[in-house]
Amino acid sequence: MDIGNANATGGGTSSASGAFDPVGLTPPEGRSDMTGHLTDQLSWVKGRHQMRFGGEYRNARLDEFYKRHAVGAFTFDGTRVAAEIQAKNPSYNPDSFIAPLADFLSGQVSAASIAIGNPERFVYVNTWFLNAGDTWQITPKFNFNYGIRYDYGGPLHNSSQNMSIFRPALTSSNGLAFQGSQIANLYPRYFKNFSPRVGASYSLDSKTVFRAGYGFYADTPNLNPFLDNRPGNQAPNGVEGNPGGPNPVYTVGATAQAQTEIQSGVAIFPSALNGSPCSATSPCGVFSIDPNFRPSYNENYNANVERSLTPNVIAELGYVGSEARHLLSLLDINQAKPGVYATDSQRQVTRPYFSQYSQYGNINQVESIGTSNYNSLQATLRISNWHRLSSSTTYTWSHALDEVTAYRGALPQNNLNFKGDYGNSDFDTRNTFVSFISYQVPGTARFRALTNGWQLNSLLTFHGGQPFTVHASGDISGTNEGNDRAVQIGPARVGYQGQSTTANWIDLSAFADPTPGTFGTSRRNAFYAPGYSDVDFSVFKDTKITERVILQLRAEMFNLFNRTNFAPPSPSVGGSSQLYDTIGDYNGAPGIGAGEAFNTQLVGKIIF
Repeated sequence: MDIGNANATGGGTSSASGAFDPVGLTPPEGRSDMTGHLTDQLSWVKGRHQMRFGGEYRNARLDEFYKRHAVGAFTFDGTRVAAEIQAKNPSYNPDSFIAPLADFLSGQVSAASIAIGNPERFVYVNTWFLNAGDTWQITPKFNFNYGIRYDYGGPLHNSSQNMSIFRPALTSSNGLAFQGSQIANLYPRYFKNFSPRVGASYSLDSKTVFRAGYGFYADTPNLNPFLDNRPGNQAPNGVEGNPGGPNPVYTVGATAQAQTEIQSGVAIFPSALNGSPCSATSPCGVFSIDPNFRPSYNENYNANVERSLTPNVIAELGYVGSEARHLLSLLDINQAKPGVYATDSQRQVTRPYFSQYSQYGNINQVESIGTSNYNSLQATLRISNWHRLSSSTTYTWSHALDEVTAYRGALPQNNLNFKGDYGNSDFDTRNTFVSFISYQVPGTARFRALTNGWQLNSLLTFHGGQPFTVHASGDISGTNEGNDRAVQIGPARVGYQGQSTTANWIDLSAFADPTPGTFGTSRRNAFYAPGYSDVDFSVFKDTKITERVILQLRAEMFNLFNRTNFAPPSPSVGGSSQLYDTIGDYNGAPGIGAGEAFNTQLVGKIIF
């Protein structure tokens, strides 16, 4: 059960996504991986050439049994009880913590689904590559690198004929085609992954070096998006979860989902009580892969100048960029048309495949249509043992854009307009400053054991905040996909109430719900959370026990000034934009460490 998860249903009156931890039974889930590989590389030096040739073959075997939906999933986002109160008192402003808890205690869910069947699958993947390259010292000042690599990554497969995709073009009564039966592979094999690389360095003089490089890199798709995608709608996790074949899995939603209330003696999923629960009134979700799917690739390029300012100080200035194409993405190819629907049944009729496959609701399809772009200016200053001081300081200005950052589980607002989600990447950080400083404290001959071996270190990290999106108050479009965005109607003041858990970070009066039955027009990830500031400090003491054994004692302090580094808010129309979480917890690393509350660890280490 997910209490207070506003984003699971596209916003709602709860402003704090995940205000309460999920509760309930832990379903059986896990995976077992085994990969065998044969690798060999040959190096050959001839004159001014340093050549390298080689290759690798890999056979990966994966047993995956993620039965995460087997115990049911229920979302209490605070919209149900709040709506009843607001109908009687329009001025009522629900509390972001109390409203989800009220829905939970009253048993009123905003979304509910369950998966019936055994989704465990054993799959194989075969990959191999060949590479050839040369480092050519053309002159003492000019070094040239060039090479090429060929990659082949085969599709996941097995011999059990228990993995299927939705492929209506094939003759199948339920639109499902099974690997090893109707189709040879879940997606086409791809044989064009040739990847050239080139680089050069040139010494302008005894203190200055210019470098530049370009590389083309083919990608082998991660298996998780095909087997454990974790979508935000009612579709199954992957190709193992379709309702057909020898091991069918039925992913069904609660009847009249938007009006579901858990009641004693009343089945939440009545359609799940019969042998084949998929029907027009209780549709099942289906999973598919685009018949034109192909692996993605990435192009990286850079140019920089490095100069020695003194024998101990080196400065570097450069440009680093990359762009990726055919990135793995997820679309609901059976998304309901935008509109205003009184019942789920009315919405169901508007799905593109309803006339032929009325038993299906969400049909999620993995596609290779994503793009990303990254550009950065990077400056570095390195000091090496200057009067016992060493440091490395880096400043980066960068900008990253894409349609979707998550490699699984993320759907666009409008599945018919995937490019409409093009915007700042989830990790986009415009300005980053990082500096590491280390100082060897000079000792004295008189008290050598006490005064020698001391080292002071500090790490300073400052960067801009992470981007976030302003959502609509709920399913305004009527598609029931759960990620409608708001419409911006005025200047959006960011940070106007300061940084605190009781202050709004962005002025939500500048946003409104779109017209019912339409999509929001505000950009994805258009606004930024508070910046990050962290100073860590440590003291080392090395004491010689013998000639070869050293005892090192450390005192390491994180977030020395105890600054609160806030995560992005989860604002929605009619809610609030309060800062409710820290960046460490938000990114899955709560408690101790950089960026969290001031904390200290003491360490003893034997070095020999």
